[in-house]
Amino acid sequence: MPVPAMSDIKAALTSYHPMFRSIVDDAWAEWCAVKKFREEKGFGPVLYTRTISNYMFDAIARRAVPRLGAEASIMVVADAQTFKAHINGVLVRMKKGGDDNLGCNHPTQAALAFEEGDLKFPGFPPQTPKVELIWVPNDIWTQIGQLLVVARDGDKLVWQYEIPAADGAVVAPLPTKAPDPEGTGSDLVKPKVAKVKQEPKA
Repeated sequence: MPVPAMSDIKAALTSYHPMFRSIVDDAWAEWCAVKKFREEKGFGPVLYTRTISNYMFDAIARRAVPRLGAEASIMVVADAQTFKAHINGVLVRMKKGGDDNLGCNHPTQAALAFEEGDLKFPGFPPQTPKVELIWVPNDIWTQIGQLLVVARDGDKLVWQYEIPAADGAVVAPLPTKAPDPEGTGSDLVKPKVAKVKQEPKA
């Protein structure tokens, strides 16, 4: 199957763009709440950004599978480790995007079948077009930077378009620690001052 035309994909998916955006934004808001809870309990920050990616994938799946599955024109395929949705003839999977705006995947046979434009995906007709719905964090991982629909052929990005946040909507940023309100500098490390031993007076 050749890589699908962007215009055809937009025609098939546009009516679901608000739902896609809501699913991803709600999942990010959940992660923000978890991060805030960890801070309030005194837990240290996560060490690896892939921890956030894994949490987001789970949070997205918990929202996407029931919401998309409730639509008459959508068939959700949920596997042990991932899920996909067949929407108006288009096969869609949701992933965190890398620096190249392509989904990050382990090189399984199923992943390779999805990524290669001319390979048939098991269980679907060979002419089924395949695209990825990609969320990309900003540079410092404090909010969703972009939500993109992308077409790929192997490791090559063929085209992409963005699903922007709704007019007036604000994507929740991760909370940061507020400065000391009293300005006392209590959050600074104070050096220890050695006591000088006084010589007894003669």
